[in-house]
Amino acid sequence: ASLESSPDTYAESYTEDQTRQAKKDLSYAAVLKAIDDGHYNEAIKCCPYLTTETITSGVGDEILQDDDKINSYHSPATPVLSEEAVNALRITAHNYFEMRREDNNNGGWGIDTVALDELVSAEAGVDLGWKKGLDDALTQKIYPLVRSGWPTKAEGIDEPPVLTVTSATIFAGCGYPGANVAMTSLERDAGLFLVHIDLGNERDIEKVLSGDVSDENPAMGALYLESLVAGRDRRSSDSIVGPLTPGQMVVHKSIERSAAIVVPSDIHSVEQKDTGSLDNPLRGQIAKAAESARHYALRLVLTTRTDAGMETTDGSPQLDIPEAPPEERSYRLRSFARFSDSRVRYLTLAGLIDVNDYENHLWIGYDYISRTNNPDFEVLQQLSFANKAVFHLEKAAALCPTDARVHFQIATAIKAKMDCEKRLIMEGATNNRGEIFTGLESTDEMVDLARVADALERSVQFESAAVKLGVNGINDLAICLYALVDARCKMGEFEKALDAMDQYAECGSIRSKLASEDFSDQLRSIPNYEWIRNVDGRNVAVRTVGQVRVFEPDDIALLRAAADKRFAQAAGVQTSRYSMQYEGNSEAHLDDLCTDPVLKVRIDQILQEKVYPLVRAAFSEDGSSEGEEPPLGSLCVYDSIFVRYNGDIAKAAGLNGASQPLHQDGGIYSVNIALNDHKDDDDNGFTGGGTFLEALTGGDD
Repeated sequence: ASLESSPDTYAESYTEDQTRQAKKDLSYAAVLKAIDDGHYNEAIKCCPYLTTETITSGVGDEILQDDDKINSYHSPATPVLSEEAVNALRITAHNYFEMRREDNNNGGWGIDTVALDELVSAEAGVDLGWKKGLDDALTQKIYPLVRSGWPTKAEGIDEPPVLTVTSATIFAGCGYPGANVAMTSLERDAGLFLVHIDLGNERDIEKVLSGDVSDENPAMGALYLESLVAGRDRRSSDSIVGPLTPGQMVVHKSIERSAAIVVPSDIHSVEQKDTGSLDNPLRGQIAKAAESARHYALRLVLTTRTDAGMETTDGSPQLDIPEAPPEERSYRLRSFARFSDSRVRYLTLAGLIDVNDYENHLWIGYDYISRTNNPDFEVLQQLSFANKAVFHLEKAAALCPTDARVHFQIATAIKAKMDCEKRLIMEGATNNRGEIFTGLESTDEMVDLARVADALERSVQFESAAVKLGVNGINDLAICLYALVDARCKMGEFEKALDAMDQYAECGSIRSKLASEDFSDQLRSIPNYEWIRNVDGRNVAVRTVGQVRVFEPDDIALLRAAADKRFAQAAGVQTSRYSMQYEGNSEAHLDDLCTDPVLKVRIDQILQEKVYPLVRAAFSEDGSSEGEEPPLGSLCVYDSIFVRYNGDIAKAAGLNGASQPLHQDGGIYSVNIALNDHKDDDDNGFTGGGTFLEALTGGDD
């Protein structure tokens, strides 16, 4: 009976497998068809006002020499856009931004962006002074530059695909106190190629460079390319392409991660006294350049387009959508995978389509790491996921060794693997052969820890390069350094752990954009102060006395207005990085409030003229601080919190009144400044407030 039923059972099973495979293949085919359709429509319909490439024989041969074609980017020395086209684009974008600006914020505008489509629509019926210049640049310089090094005819295709623009965007950034150095975030773009064209700023750079205008260090545009970050012996500025003159361009493949930045014109000659320090002279000069002028840049995303067939064998019209380039298919598949339950399958397919795109392996690694913490899987399965994550992430690192994210995730995956192995040993689990998992299957723990530390060191190296130039903030670097300290301690390498801790501490010194101490500043009005002592006579804190205020009433009004505005915009959402807060408190970081340039300038002035001199005078050998050494180096703000208390809400929550939890601050010195008046004869102000100092609670009284 079983023999007779076997063929039917086998046939039924085979049919189910075929059906399942057919559905999967259909699903893949449908997704790729949708991607091809989307790419074709974008290539045809996006930026129709810009010219498409017309291929001619030998095009591009005169643009690059053979030995130039191996570079990761190309930046011809001469501008591709004329001065008239550059000025027209910049002025048109400037007027557009001004017309649509809802909140002036005293000039602290952040980053403005506008698609050229919007400018074309806004200027409908008006002669576009920039269009012909941009079309000429595309036809005569940009397309030939990109085409050089490409075969003039693809194998098996009668007509090669032509280059076209699918996205054109103008960015504007910088030009106010506290402005970010980067005009765009450090990331890769869609498409096949990215064309970055500098549009200069509102100051006439050409006149400055020619000597007609006196300016020793004009701000100029540049491009940070992550792939140019190399060994520790190279200068930080080696990863910067520029400075660029208005109209000059940089072209690179879209797979490259880049960021548009503003730099001083003499960036490559700035002396770097300490290349190992995050807060080096170069970083300071770049920050000053970013504050000095509002800069503009145009970014074009290029792809290829193949005309679709329009006729069938019987002569009836039919649109035959061609396949998108492998790079486009892979990029779009990753986006699709984010919203699919079969992420790994689609990411794997993306990797097969474009074997050179490291981000496919990066995102597969991400997904496998997330599964190692999923309780729905057994520990053995989680270990398998961890090993797969390590494999794919190491593949990503081989394809792109300069992406800090990849190395950090390698360390994360190895740590997940170690954790799974420890749990298996503790549980006495069996392997696939039914043998007790004794740990012999795992590698030596110190070997794995060394791999973790090595990956984190690499991540720190590449992340530091972006931080040193002001391209990135310190958050990711601080997280990486914290993990490195932990790994070094577990290995017993405490000296190296302390080195990493020093770097971690330095992250705190450059977290804030508020001014650091300037010893050349002679405009000081140090408030008078007195020491507060505990029962043993020890100096605990300094309190200001006399008529010299730290903040004048106008300063307080400006600060409180900025905080109230931020709290109102947050609509109850947390506005502080710190989670240990009492009911009734609203907190905001002063750096976030100082996006208002007027407030930042005033806060910087108060720091330079009053706060820093007061701290340095009090906590020094001659300031009655009981022989403490004076602060080493320039004082700076580690963090600053604005707190708005609500005593009614605090009491309703069961607290005695409004306050912060008892805590110890980071940094070296804490400065507390009251922003309300004490109660006066007219019952204005408050009573009972102040700063509680635990060191003053001793004694019988």
